[in-house]
Formats: sequence, C-alpha cells, structure tokens
Amino acid sequence: MDEKELGTIKGWFAGRLPDGWFTGVEVTVEDDQIVVLGSLPELNVGSTPEEKEGAAAGRIARFREETRGERIGIAQEAEERFRKNVTWGAKLGGVTKRFNPGGGGRSNADRRVMIGRLWRRRRRHQHAQQAETQSQVF
Repeated sequence: MDEKELGTIKGWFAGRLPDGWFTGVEVTVEDDQIVVLGSLPELNVGSTPEEKEGAAAGRIARFREETRGERIGIAQEAEERFRKNVTWGAKLGGVTKRFNPGGGGRSNADRRVMIGRLWRRRRRHQHAQQAETQSQVF
C-alpha cells in the first residue's frame, strides 16, 4: 500500500468517526485489514494499579457495547469503499483491547447469508424492472 492510499484511508476515518468517541485515533493497515485504535478519555477512578486497570477495562467494554451499531455501520462503509476488513480497538490507561478482528461485526457464515439475501434482492429487482419495461397488449 502506498502513502497516498493510506492517507486517503486515514482522512476518511478522521472525517467519518463521530466527535467525542476518542481523544486520539491511530489508523493503520495490517495485511488486508484496516485497524482503528482509539484512545478513550482518561479516568480518575481507583487508587491502586489493579483498580485503575479494572476501571479501564470496564470503560473499554462499555464503549464497545454502546458504539457497536455505529461501528458496524462505519466498518461496512469502509469495507465497501476500501475493500479491506476493519478491526476496531480502544486503549485507556495502559489497557488496549481490539474488537471484532478482521471484519465489520459479522462472521463468515453471516456474510454468506447477507450475500445470498443481497443476490436474491437484486434478482427480484431486475425481474421487476424487466416486467415494467415490457409492453403489455390487452
């Protein structure tokens, strides 16, 4: 991948990610996937290192759940646009977690089902268009 394509991908995510999700974001390309790793706002919770680490892991888990739908939608847009899978991750206070490695939240089986549905929908649409364009004689 050249620097121009990487710059395009980074710029697209910079413009597409919702404001307030991250205090900073790293977008990289590893093999055939785009990795979006965002820094979450710091927490002032816990007095011991263990408590701080637990609080960070909990906040990352909460972020993952609260943003799941939007992240999947953004990943699907990016996957269609750049033809690469998207992996999300977050980091906070020395804790880094990656979510859904290698895809926009769907397993390969789900992708096959979605492709089948899309194919059938397109076929129905094509048949409907053909029926509309044919002249009918009464």
